[in-house]
Amino acid sequence: MFDNQVLGDQKLILDPVHDGRHRLRAEPKARESIPYLLNLPEHGIALFTYTWVNHASEAGAVMAVFGPGVGPQPIVEPLSDRPVPADMDFSDWRIGDFHLRQDLKFDRAQVRWKTAQVELDLRFEAFHPPYAYGSDARGCMPYVADDRIEQSGRAVGTLKIGERTITFDTTGHRDHSWGTRDWQVFQHYKWIHAQAGIDVSVHFWVVEALGRTEYRGYVHKEGRMALVTDVDFSFQYTGALDPQRWSATVTDADGRLTKLDAEVFARFQLYPDPAYCLNENAGAAVIDGKPGVAWLEIFFPEAYRRHIGEVGPY
Repeated sequence: MFDNQVLGDQKLILDPVHDGRHRLRAEPKARESIPYLLNLPEHGIALFTYTWVNHASEAGAVMAVFGPGVGPQPIVEPLSDRPVPADMDFSDWRIGDFHLRQDLKFDRAQVRWKTAQVELDLRFEAFHPPYAYGSDARGCMPYVADDRIEQSGRAVGTLKIGERTITFDTTGHRDHSWGTRDWQVFQHYKWIHAQAGIDVSVHFWVVEALGRTEYRGYVHKEGRMALVTDVDFSFQYTGALDPQRWSATVTDADGRLTKLDAEVFARFQLYPDPAYCLNENAGAAVIDGKPGVAWLEIFFPEAYRRHIGEVGPY
């Protein structure tokens, strides 16, 4: 159970109602979504589950399991859009063999999914308060969502791949957004979450859009959670801007500096639109000298990636 007293700004305390489902406007791009992300570098495996629902109460989900511990090809299990009850909440969210239960208190959740190739049983327990972009004085960017929530926690459970069973007790991350997402507004972004045990969690999103650079996020360490104010980021890449390793120095509102270094071991590309690539990169990390895990989602237009892949590196 987390303690809101760790928040550097008590205005960031979030109403638990937002752990549940929201009423969406009847707009083509309006949707609500929740991913859970798990990073197991010792096994060479990363995975995410992702579920969504639109204003017409049509919902779907996907699970991707990838990395050298899986093999050269990722395991991708999609569940296409289908009608779901308008009153079905995330306290008991079921689509086919996918089952998500959130306690609607921002504290605990369980994700279960059984397919012919993979069986996941993930229990999540938050170790810091949720961070909502809308509670940040800078607000949630309107092309991103009405609001967006980020939260890390302890992740315990089992992952079965074929005849192999992996038991894990580590950290993970989830987010939750609702409203309009307009992918065509983004020029570039870097979305990162990282943890070193249950005492250190860092999230930041650096967005290039509309000729501006936006910073959002938090640093939770030393028993205090403060907003990100600046990020100095660099990465080394191969091919079409595929990160191999990256580093960041994060400044927060308390004036603290947090240093992150990560080595990517697993990669997966997502295309929310054929013109744009979300390059998902799971890695082993060191945060202020402590071992941990990190996830980098880096956004580029696909034409730009292909160009660099053809003529680069620069």
